[in-house]
Amino acid sequence: MKKLTLFLSFMLTFLIACQLQKVTVDVYTPARLMYPPDIRTVLLTSRYVPATGPYEDLQWGAYESVDSLKWAQSESVLDTLAKRMVSGSDFLVKLKHYPRMFRHNEGNLPDPLPWGGLVTVANKEFVQSFMIIEGFDLQKSPVKITGKEGDFTAGFDMQVTLAIRVYEPEKMRLLDDSVYVFSSHFNGQGKNADEAENQLPDDKRAGFMACAHAADQYFNLIRHSDLKVVRNYFKNGDSTMVRADSAVRQGKWGRAESKWKWLAYNSPDSMIQAKASYNMALACEIQGKLNQAVGYARRSERMNPTKKTSEYVRILNERILDYEEQVREGKLIKKW
Repeated sequence: MKKLTLFLSFMLTFLIACQLQKVTVDVYTPARLMYPPDIRTVLLTSRYVPATGPYEDLQWGAYESVDSLKWAQSESVLDTLAKRMVSGSDFLVKLKHYPRMFRHNEGNLPDPLPWGGLVTVANKEFVQSFMIIEGFDLQKSPVKITGKEGDFTAGFDMQVTLAIRVYEPEKMRLLDDSVYVFSSHFNGQGKNADEAENQLPDDKRAGFMACAHAADQYFNLIRHSDLKVVRNYFKNGDSTMVRADSAVRQGKWGRAESKWKWLAYNSPDSMIQAKASYNMALACEIQGKLNQAVGYARRSERMNPTKKTSEYVRILNERILDYEEQVREGKLIKKW
């Protein structure tokens, strides 16, 4: 009897293993400045206007005077940042210049915008979040010339200050709420001091170059990376699981996920529910939704305890603990 039990246990493990398919996938790895991985749609805009005049008039666009160059440079940050953000697959961006909202004309963070208005605009624009340049400043250091006869170097720095808030209206939370200072250095060389200084870009050009560099630096903070790993998923069990497997082989993970999600809760067969839950854990891990991934993996483990499922739960828990440790150490920044 004992031998029969061991044999049946072995056969069950063998059959389950035969139904598992190995696959190499790119799993979402958070950026240095972490956003929730499900934040995809972003409205990118600015409320910075370098203007003077009565406060009430500024809010409605009536200015005594405005620094048009500085305004254009601040708006160029939006253009560069939008291009960087849509260059990958992380974000879908709506770019808005000169929206009608409360203005600010300094390089610091003003009071946050009211949630009620943001919710209304988010619903109208079909976006999940707002990335807003709340404040801006651009400062040039004095030109410094060094060297000796026949070999001179002239240089100066441009410092761009960006006060940025990222709002998530649905959950009424701020994903970022920071003032950043990004510095760009410019050099010119010549046989004498005047020639070296003449090789430097003029202030206008240097300002736009510094703004582009600042936008690049912020994008590098929020850009996530992918980690290649080998994982398993259940490829069959019923006809819907087989169709999902076909979708995976075609690279259509979204189609496979919709089938697995339905099976995980609606299949009349508890074994199919367990397999689909395991596969959903993988789908969530790929998207960076580790807490959801662990939830699905544990559900699969409860319904059908196997060595493979327990191992996957362990792997996911270790990834979560690793990210939490990196946040504590300051290697990753999480503000929500």
